[in-house]
Amino acid sequence: MHDRHEIFWYLLSRLATALSVLLCLPLCLAQAQALAAGVPDLGASLAFGVPLCGAMGLATLFYHLGREHARPLTLAEGALFAVLAWPFLAFVGMWPFVISGTLAPVDAFFEAMAAFSATGFSHFADILDLPPALALWHGLMNGLGGLAFVVLLVTVLPQVSGCFGLVLTARQTVYFSPVWRKMHQSIWQGLSIYGGLMAVFFVVLLLCGVAPLRALVLALSVVSTAGSGAMAHAFAGSSPLFVAGIFMMLVTGGNFLLYWKAWARRSPRLLWNDTTLRAALGIFVAAAAAVSLHLFFATTQGFFASIRNGIFASASFFTTAGFLPDDVAAWPDFDRSILFLLAFTGACIGSPGGGLKVVRLVVLARLALGELRRTLHPRMIISVPLDGLPVPDKVIGRILVFFFLYIAVFFAGTLAFAATGVAILPSLGLAAGSLTSTGSLAALMGCGATAALAPAAKLIACLLMTIGRAEIFALFLLLAIAEEDVRKRWN
Repeated sequence: MHDRHEIFWYLLSRLATALSVLLCLPLCLAQAQALAAGVPDLGASLAFGVPLCGAMGLATLFYHLGREHARPLTLAEGALFAVLAWPFLAFVGMWPFVISGTLAPVDAFFEAMAAFSATGFSHFADILDLPPALALWHGLMNGLGGLAFVVLLVTVLPQVSGCFGLVLTARQTVYFSPVWRKMHQSIWQGLSIYGGLMAVFFVVLLLCGVAPLRALVLALSVVSTAGSGAMAHAFAGSSPLFVAGIFMMLVTGGNFLLYWKAWARRSPRLLWNDTTLRAALGIFVAAAAAVSLHLFFATTQGFFASIRNGIFASASFFTTAGFLPDDVAAWPDFDRSILFLLAFTGACIGSPGGGLKVVRLVVLARLALGELRRTLHPRMIISVPLDGLPVPDKVIGRILVFFFLYIAVFFAGTLAFAATGVAILPSLGLAAGSLTSTGSLAALMGCGATAALAPAAKLIACLLMTIGRAEIFALFLLLAIAEEDVRKRWN
């Protein structure tokens, strides 16, 4: 064990550098608007300048601490970064809201954590109605958080826990230089897909009549699956905008690096050949059909309104984007139950969304079918195939552990929220929303105003958001390492 954790500090310095760059954008926007109005805006300079200087200072300090990083990446360092990256992002991202007097510190930390984790909880009635610089910063936090999650999912997390990205393997001892080269490649691929999709979404929104800044913030929120009830009417302006929202959400629910692979090889057929993508589309179509038909027969909505709302809501919750098409809390229990379960599904691995991910559910379903067949034929040797290759037993075991821990954390979170005085159904929605990064699940279960939560409940939500983005394993690995270290020192 290396006591100084050089690689951890080096990775954290990269995050601080990214924050420094992004903080320049709302600062420049605020100053440009102040110059155009002929009135100096000292408040905006402080709100974004102070955290900008802080992020630059932290980037320099962390780079100095991690300057000697040419050695193997340890499990402790990987787990530490996977867990602490999100509170660090939220800590830096909260200060524009605090310094501007918009939010109190705990509320601002909660807002920033929800933004970076793409959860969508918010204290604001409509994020798009914030002052332009703060609205842009909110969107940039969404964008950076979604990109950071995709990069972590295919670089650091597989080294830590065996959670898989494009492949179902995990090399636990690799040297950091190859890992960093792989991270650069993944960052470039992720940025390319992110930038390309965001540019397409931005243009589509402009063509639908959305104002430029509003379109940029909304595009950043969609590409990172960070929608919320605070953007409930973002796609309500027109039918073309509504259809564009459905299309954009479904695209962001796919595997971003699979998109890159299909684009690089000029082979769209790779998308259809992917088992996970086909399964995801099947789940979405079945859920959308069930919700749409039930809305038509069980409510006063017309046929086309039921189809439109059912498809939009299914796309929103399946990809964990969380945009609300209507007063979903008033829908029948059957439809809300389907949407609740869809958020746990979480679309494809390699997307910025949360949840269990379809690939894990496919593996678990095939494992269950195989075990049933082996019960009938005890001498039968079974394997779990995926895209023509058997899934290793080690990976299957980790998926089973992941599933158990995920459900256990969900119920523990529900009890924790209930202990703060939240009713049982809203507690379920808050726990599920925090863990799956689908904040609208709280509104789905009758908790529409997270601003009214007690500070303790907000901190519990921040913890669950961190656990969800760290893919469960990293936190428990840290606890196991700490327990082992304490036991060794005690003995």
